[in-house]
Amino acid sequence: MKATAKTGKVSSINLVDETSELMAISQFGKMIRIDTKTIRAAGRSTQGVKLLSLDEADKVAAAVVIPPDESNHKEPEQGLLQ
Repeated sequence: MKATAKTGKVSSINLVDETSELMAISQFGKMIRIDTKTIRAAGRSTQGVKLLSLDEADKVAAAVVIPPDESNHKEPEQGLLQ
């Protein structure tokens, strides 16, 4: 990935597929949780896809991939919470 003054430094590279979700959190507390199938694909010569708008002093603190089995909230089985 080519970093320019416009794009800034690369903070994280994560491998995703259409079944996972991505969560990014900034130092100032902004966050986004997005279904990865809604992120448009970018070719080799592009500068990436902007997911979160940050203030000039803010930076990405963490970016994680949420696997499909953890992104679906499962109901507890009957009898466990009685």
